[in-house]
Amino acid sequence: MWRCAIIAMNDSQEPFTLPVLAAGLVHEVKNPLSAIHLHLQLLENQVLQVEDEELRAQMKRRVEIIKREILGLNQTLQEFIRLIRSETRAIAAAGLNEIVEQVVQLLAPQAGRSQIRLETNTGAVPDHLQMDASFLKQTLVNLILNSIQAYETVDDNRDRLIVVTTGTESGRFFLRVEDNGAGILPEDREKIFEPFFTTKVHGSGLGLSLVRKMMMEMGGHVDLVSSPGKGTRFTLYFDGGAKALPEPAEIQGHEAV
Repeated sequence: MWRCAIIAMNDSQEPFTLPVLAAGLVHEVKNPLSAIHLHLQLLENQVLQVEDEELRAQMKRRVEIIKREILGLNQTLQEFIRLIRSETRAIAAAGLNEIVEQVVQLLAPQAGRSQIRLETNTGAVPDHLQMDASFLKQTLVNLILNSIQAYETVDDNRDRLIVVTTGTESGRFFLRVEDNGAGILPEDREKIFEPFFTTKVHGSGLGLSLVRKMMMEMGGHVDLVSSPGKGTRFTLYFDGGAKALPEPAEIQGHEAV
């Protein structure tokens, strides 16, 4: 339903109608979803009171499956809204390497559960860049999660590794996420940034579309290099969106009165 709606609206000449449609869709889905989640919590409490241990364990597993699917639907709704909504970016001074370290610390446990090493190779970039820190965090989370999922179909004994690199190339700051996972087929690379396109069993197909949209809003672009069976490299180039700011001047013992 969403895919058809987006395609139809993108073909029309009325850009204002897409956010209106999206708001209506999200409203219609979130209300029953909230009710389902509420009753699931009540059911979860009742399951704990089941005396038969085997039956209780079976019911608990089923509740966890439903809970996981609800969380997935909520995430899809949020990605959908961010994809079609135009936002004014909160541009402020931020540290690129600091953001990388924060996101890597956040996702390292999840990578570790899949026997994946998540490492950083931060280069010499200014500590104060003019950018939207929230945007960058969300973008980096999407790319790292994409790399983690790239190992789901890898069953050999290769060293599972994701490396996040920052640096400067030709006067442009860049952020790179590289893995040696399953890679992307040539025919899929042409469609990888399209909304709702996914090769995964679980996934909305909106994550990479959101990454490209956010980079365009920041005045940058995304570069993709991938080899089937060998891995993938996404590089974000901040062509004009992330600018170095002067270092804050040190206060020389004066007070404002």
